[in-house]
Amino acid sequence: MVSNRVLVGRYQLEAKLGEGGMGSVYRSLDLTTRKTVAVKILRRDLCESKHARRRFAREARASAMLNHPGVVRVFDYVDDVRPFIVMELIDGVSLRRHIRREKPPVDRVLELLQMVCEALGHAHHRGVVHRDMKPDNVVVTRDGRIKVLDFGLARVMTPDLSQLTRSGSALGTCSYMSPEQAAGKDADERSDLYAMGVMMYEFLCGSTPFSADDPASILYMHVHEEPEAPRVLNPDLHPDLERLILSLMAKDPLDRPATARVLHHELDRLRRILRGEEPVTEDTAELEAPAPLAQGPEPVPGDQVSLLAADIPNFGRLTRDKGPLETTELEAVLVEELENSVRTNSGRLLERYGTKVLAAFCGDDHGVRAVRSARTMKTRIQAVLQRYSAGIFGGRLPDRGPNDSWEDVARQELMHGASRLEKLSRDLQDEILISADSLNQEVVAEPLRSLFVRGRQEPIQVYRVRSA
Repeated sequence: MVSNRVLVGRYQLEAKLGEGGMGSVYRSLDLTTRKTVAVKILRRDLCESKHARRRFAREARASAMLNHPGVVRVFDYVDDVRPFIVMELIDGVSLRRHIRREKPPVDRVLELLQMVCEALGHAHHRGVVHRDMKPDNVVVTRDGRIKVLDFGLARVMTPDLSQLTRSGSALGTCSYMSPEQAAGKDADERSDLYAMGVMMYEFLCGSTPFSADDPASILYMHVHEEPEAPRVLNPDLHPDLERLILSLMAKDPLDRPATARVLHHELDRLRRILRGEEPVTEDTAELEAPAPLAQGPEPVPGDQVSLLAADIPNFGRLTRDKGPLETTELEAVLVEELENSVRTNSGRLLERYGTKVLAAFCGDDHGVRAVRSARTMKTRIQAVLQRYSAGIFGGRLPDRGPNDSWEDVARQELMHGASRLEKLSRDLQDEILISADSLNQEVVAEPLRSLFVRGRQEPIQVYRVRSA
């Protein structure tokens, strides 16, 4: 089908390439740059649906937050009568079709999945959880690389988009959906890794682990039933590969590999074993991550820690003169600066929500390193935008349960205080505020006011950190 339509005077639709649940994709010519691109147009019958339009915009923004060779690039988004997304044109076939047509050896299958891990790792680092990973959303290009696409169901950890992806309903493709997604609960990075386990099962065993006549039955199986052992279907499968698949498909997310980086590391190790480059040892069943960066001894109950809450208030208003994709790219760059300032000061990044960062610092100089991190953030942010807020709240760690990490306990005990200080700093010309428990001789501060926070019977004294 050939079309002579020109959208917004710039994108000339040349040929229809395909059609999906949300819209149609056309090979198009960008009349400004003279480059061939792909244009995805929202279906006409969905244009009146606010939910569909927001989901379509979310796909554009989630993709635009990412800058990785394994993720399809988005160039433009136009919120027209019929919204459309302009993205790179990919010359290739779906991973499903590639596997069926080429029947690659196991080593090549694992190599392709490693590439997917690299793309997912980048997305997860930027705060994007795909939530609809499946072979049809991965394209193998003519040069043998992969591209992950279709972020229409992505969970983006930003305040304006997270409301579109709240828990309570099952989102995704049922055959690859994690138990927590099937139950309508929150999905995180390990939900994408569950889908990777299902894909491995399918590629190496010849079928998906759960099948039924109706989607509801498949969702029930994901939540309540165990898959048939992969080696029953494929006796030639290496035992470590079977263990990896079953680990990825664990019902409890905590029993799965923690990150895409960990999975990539394990796939690399298995490929070396299959090629005979690494001997099989008795401990190969353990899925271990590469050694983490040195963080010093972990705190114990009674030790002092500091929690840092930092944000870029009114980021949307500060960037209203910029386009949506330019705003998204700027946000991703600034947030990466915030995260790096935490890591370089040996802090633990607890969570990122939009432009807000929450981090924990332990050790004798916990308050000093939290202040250094906040100052670095302030310098980087104010080089671009004249708004910044930060609050540092300290306290002693209480006893914790056997399954609780010190980071979780610190978040539970101190996050309210850190958030109160961060919000208070917004009205004080971008000052860094700090509680008494995070002060020492190296931090020069002056009393500001007292403040009640949750969990403290008496008001706490708030200090203003003076310039270095």
